[in-house]
Amino acid sequence: MHAAWAAEPLLDAVDWPTFMAARDMRWEKLPTKWFEGPFLGNGEQGTLMYQLDEQTLRWDVGCSAAHDHRPFDEDDLTEKNPMVLNRGRHFIGHLRLELPTHLTGGTSRLSLWDAEASGTLTADGGTAEWTTRVHATEPVMRFEITATGSLEGAKFVYAAEEARSPRAVRALTLKKPRNELRVPANPSPVSESLDDGIQTTVQNLHAGGQTAVAWTQHHIAGKTVLWLSVKHSFPDRSAIDEAIAAVRAAAKADQTAWIQAHRDWWHDYYQQSFVSVGDRYWDSFYWIQQYKLACATRDKGWIIDNQGPWLQRTAWSAIWWNLNTQLSHSVGYTANRRGTVSALSHRLDVNRDSLARNVAEPYRADSYAIGRSTSGWDLLGRAGQPGGRKQMDPNMGRETGNLLWALHNMDLEYRYWVDTDLRDKVLYPLLTRAVNYYRHFLRENQHGQLSLPETYSPEYRRATDCTYDIDLLGWGVGRLLELAAEKGLTAKDEPLIPVWREIQTKLVPAHVDEKTGRMIGRNVKLTGRHRHWSHLMAIYPLHTLTPETPADRELIDRSLTHWHSFGRAMGYSFTGGSCMAALLGDGDRALGFLNGLKSFLKPSTFYTEIDDLPVMETPLHGATAMQEMLLQSWGGRLRVFPAVPEAWPDVQFHQLRGEGAFLVSARRERGKTQWCRVRSEAGGTVQVDPQLTDAQWTSSAGTRVKKDANGLYTIHTAPGDWVLFQPNGQTLSEPTVTPAAPHGKVHHFGLWKN
Repeated sequence: MHAAWAAEPLLDAVDWPTFMAARDMRWEKLPTKWFEGPFLGNGEQGTLMYQLDEQTLRWDVGCSAAHDHRPFDEDDLTEKNPMVLNRGRHFIGHLRLELPTHLTGGTSRLSLWDAEASGTLTADGGTAEWTTRVHATEPVMRFEITATGSLEGAKFVYAAEEARSPRAVRALTLKKPRNELRVPANPSPVSESLDDGIQTTVQNLHAGGQTAVAWTQHHIAGKTVLWLSVKHSFPDRSAIDEAIAAVRAAAKADQTAWIQAHRDWWHDYYQQSFVSVGDRYWDSFYWIQQYKLACATRDKGWIIDNQGPWLQRTAWSAIWWNLNTQLSHSVGYTANRRGTVSALSHRLDVNRDSLARNVAEPYRADSYAIGRSTSGWDLLGRAGQPGGRKQMDPNMGRETGNLLWALHNMDLEYRYWVDTDLRDKVLYPLLTRAVNYYRHFLRENQHGQLSLPETYSPEYRRATDCTYDIDLLGWGVGRLLELAAEKGLTAKDEPLIPVWREIQTKLVPAHVDEKTGRMIGRNVKLTGRHRHWSHLMAIYPLHTLTPETPADRELIDRSLTHWHSFGRAMGYSFTGGSCMAALLGDGDRALGFLNGLKSFLKPSTFYTEIDDLPVMETPLHGATAMQEMLLQSWGGRLRVFPAVPEAWPDVQFHQLRGEGAFLVSARRERGKTQWCRVRSEAGGTVQVDPQLTDAQWTSSAGTRVKKDANGLYTIHTAPGDWVLFQPNGQTLSEPTVTPAAPHGKVHHFGLWKN
């Protein structure tokens, strides 16, 4: 069947400004900690606001590009994480609002739709209103305040900080016996005022390069507007010129048009997809994470490290590769936001030399790997190797599989957008060299299996034939064989094909205990609390162990249950558990795990561990867990509403993306699918499970649909083709995208008065 209206884009009846306003974060009192206040960013620059004392507010000045650059060859491997100390992020400074009298109160609001923070301040005899923006496409922050009465003398003051490693500063604060401050130190910042009123502060770094801040302010009829830019350059010292030019351009621009361009970018970004589950808490949480995601990264920009653009006092001022960055980017694939995932593939591509330098010299000719943590600038950080690496920490010196996990993310980008250039020029060659690294250490055991020496299972312990590595290596060789077949390569074209087949055939299987499920490795059971799921990678995210047979389903359930049997772990233990429960189709259990995340979230949905040290990945992965309940795409099948909990009877999503570049929209009411539309961007064949055992469908003229057993439908498409499924017997009508019926208490993240 064919209906003319169905060929058009679905009618988006979402009142976006109103819908997003209901998700805004709000504050009835002023935040006093970094994780309590409103935050903004544009993928490189970022700020967040909180109160320092009764007469001072602080806006952080952050820049994801700002790293130290001390030489790789001078790392002292007797230190823990020398790569973070030598090439990690460094402090820059902050902007203060100094007030002439004590505040008696204040309110704030973060408008997600316009990506703008605003607020009011009150004092005896005075008030003030402020607004902050970090421009979406220009490297400039804009701060505005209008003060009256006793607050009329409020002024902005930039406070420069020493360019020191937060890890070193934290160690000094904790009075640890080791001295982690770098010697020689970076020079102190130098400030200057230019003839046209622009002020600057420059941090010229000891190892080369610089971080520069430039700002200017105008005072007009009681209003103060300040434009500020922070830039970083290496090895040259061009950052100061770039920051000055950005500030001059912003201050001279038509401000109405400048602000509208910022808003337009964000409005377009949000409408790339839509999700509404009706639950007021989780709907707000989901959209705050979509906002946070675009604040933290941009198309081919900076990989989301443990901080994002909001650097704080922390030991983790770099990228962590054994879970953190992979989870941070995971939410962008299904959400159809390629600009939020492409930084990972781009930075791995342009830093191939670093990936080679990360392994020991004998393996650099044909291998790539990445360590537990690296600089975000150049990805330099020594990788571990099976059996251990001399001078390195015993655990980090054996942690080997992290690059393969990152390449799984890159493979998702290829699969979801069917970008053959990414496949051929980046994914395939990088994956080949990542697998090559393991080839140097595989040895045949007495059973004729290819075995690995002792490696480290992240966050737990070391093991021979470590499941973390076996799962990732097994996925890697299997994926290389699939990619080679896609490219039409034979063993004559690609001599490694027989090698990959041999590894695939002979690789030792993951070890399993009949009572507890998947083990950490040979002779190493999971016997205590383990916040990571490093032994369950085959279940999620690799999907090389799936519940399609009763035996595998039981193994997944047994392993998941045992993993979570040791009590409270960390926030991402709950998001990981939620994704695995969703794989089993158990929506109520998936939501139960997700609800376990609530107690870990800070008022602004930030997340911390160990004395409030910030890490980015867990809330972002919470949004991924929600997506897993709504749409799953693996094994050549789109699974629509695979694990929706009973607590979410009404759900709407629009333009979520699946493998094969298929865009899916669907609506569920009172627990039943009302319609499901699949549109093909690249053409191809996919199986669809729309949760409609008996469906009718209408489609584009060239699309072929075949109904299979158990309510599955195989569709064959050309680019642009589409299929709309509805319950059989229902009158065909144009589906409309609208929010799900809301339920639960009204919830706003932020701070509320006691």
